[in-house]
Amino acid sequence: MRYKINKIRTLSAVSSAARRRLLMVTFVVVCIFSPAVAEDWPTYMHDNARSGVATEYLFLNELDEGWVYVSPVPPQVAWDGGAPWDSFRSSNRASAFELTPQRDFDFVFFVTVVGEMLYFGSSVTDSVHCLNTRTGQQKWFFTTNGPVRYPPSYDNGKLYFGSDDGYVYCINARDGSFIWKYSPSEDTRLIGNNNSLIPMWPVRTGTAVLDGKVYFAASLVNWQTSYLCSLDAQTGSDRGAGLYSVSGGVTPMGAIMASPSRIYLLQGRLSPYVFNRINGSVSGTIGERGQSGCYALLTPDSRFVRGHANFQAADYELAEHNTDSRDHIATHPNGRRLVVSGNTAYLLTETSLSAILRSNGSLIWSVPCDCPYVLILAGDVLFAGGTNKVIAYSIANGNELWRRAVNGRARGLAAADGRLFVSTDTGSIHMFGPPSLQADLDKNHAVSLLDISMFAND
Repeated sequence: MRYKINKIRTLSAVSSAARRRLLMVTFVVVCIFSPAVAEDWPTYMHDNARSGVATEYLFLNELDEGWVYVSPVPPQVAWDGGAPWDSFRSSNRASAFELTPQRDFDFVFFVTVVGEMLYFGSSVTDSVHCLNTRTGQQKWFFTTNGPVRYPPSYDNGKLYFGSDDGYVYCINARDGSFIWKYSPSEDTRLIGNNNSLIPMWPVRTGTAVLDGKVYFAASLVNWQTSYLCSLDAQTGSDRGAGLYSVSGGVTPMGAIMASPSRIYLLQGRLSPYVFNRINGSVSGTIGERGQSGCYALLTPDSRFVRGHANFQAADYELAEHNTDSRDHIATHPNGRRLVVSGNTAYLLTETSLSAILRSNGSLIWSVPCDCPYVLILAGDVLFAGGTNKVIAYSIANGNELWRRAVNGRARGLAAADGRLFVSTDTGSIHMFGPPSLQADLDKNHAVSLLDISMFAND
């Protein structure tokens, strides 16, 4: 059973003392009847494994659009689309095919959500913005000297994020006040890139915070030295196990991943690299040339999933490797996205959504699905993003449970604070969730404790 509080009247003139008493009583009622404490979404794709899996249970009958953040222009991506053809594999244009984009990592404003605060980095305003999750109102913003392509990572009241200006920043999560910043290079020369002036070492990997350290990489071209960095999260110092200098030929971009023992860096068309987290030494690469892209995750059963572009054809695929030996385990033709929970993997392709048993690879169920851009798991519901829509599916049988319209291709999803946040390639962020009680009170709406109606949760 669940409870619903109905608005029954509007008071245009209520004393501030009465409003405070009303708010306090209402807060107590909400706390008593609240089914669970909401979970945070503290970094890109929820965690340093980029799993896209949260224990947050969302009540679908409450998920209505509450607000929409609208950017003045769409995200200004670092790499726009795929190459028109591959001269190394095609002797002429007649035999060429258009390559699938392999550096499509920043087409939306991905979000981090902690409590009632939502954070996102912007490649339009070169800033990190903080919005109220309930109202969508901006609380503050912090500006850098270059595009911010990944959302900040939250840890212990602080936010950590990288910028194309070559710095990683640490700011206060409450008010956006500056704490420290760090650049791995002392070279201050700038070059023209995407209508901006940036150094040769932009930070396009986002950040991973683990065991009091902040990890990130800085790179642009493969004929320059790249940097893999480990900093003290409190001070920004690189003393001790700090700055790792990587030789030429490595161009890290796409979200950095961290496990207790390793760091994983993506490169786009080149194979992912694995590093020792303690000393930064190279452990090797994963997969062959062309088995790459800027999408990957670490699974609970010790697998590295990478993709999603096929270097030798105009389509997609996902491949799984053992995280210790780096040996190939499985390939998912046409695979676009994957999430793993327990002994089940949920695979998203261009046209379908499937559940697969991890122990033997057998198919549990498969349903048609035209939402190929992003997949997350929140509690017992899968959410998939498509063109102008987002759809929820049951993990039990793949049945469609819920759908809503959005503006653009939904390529970013996050579940937190009892709400679903959808980021699209138009620069919009849609919030779907229950109505905000605080927002109603701020609009001089009063709630009567005598009008609490009880209904069964279907």
